[in-house]
Amino acid sequence: MSPRTEEQFEEIREARRLQIMETALKLFALEGYGHCSISMLSKEAGISKGLMYNYFESKAALLAAIVEHGMNEITELFDPDHDGVLTTEEFSAFIHKIFTTIRGHQEYWILFYSVIIQPRVKEHLKNETFALYMDTFFTMMVNYFERRNFENPLLEVFTFSALIEGFGALLIYAYEAFEIPDELIVQFENRIIEMYT
Repeated sequence: MSPRTEEQFEEIREARRLQIMETALKLFALEGYGHCSISMLSKEAGISKGLMYNYFESKAALLAAIVEHGMNEITELFDPDHDGVLTTEEFSAFIHKIFTTIRGHQEYWILFYSVIIQPRVKEHLKNETFALYMDTFFTMMVNYFERRNFENPLLEVFTFSALIEGFGALLIYAYEAFEIPDELIVQFENRIIEMYT
């Protein structure tokens, strides 16, 4: 058996890093970010506390990595060609993709949303990376609504954001209680697209 290459070691390291992030996401959502310690996280992830610090220098760094990972996924759906301009086709595709992604990975997105709305987490979302994501999203949306000749583009950004975030909140509270039929979600997607294209 030949020794592992540097690339193989990096793949193993990245897989472990993602596994730690998934474990932390669950714990942060279920136990609360403020309550979780590195000891709790390392025990749940099945690694030593020292090794945990090898992957993330602090609990805040772990949280930042989780948020960045989620925001990167959303950005890839929102601006797939990375040109900073949202077209009507990209807007429609984003709506379909975001709801398909949410339905396909419902537990992940419920956990993600549950984490980022926690008061103790909000303190950590005032960093440059998160601000850049929000600024990019906000600017692209305002420009989109301006080009579509909406009377008040800023109002439309807030309304659109509330629709998407409201759906996230609905998932959190409805997830265990009842299943939202796919047909209803598709109708909701189409309603948003009709409103804004």
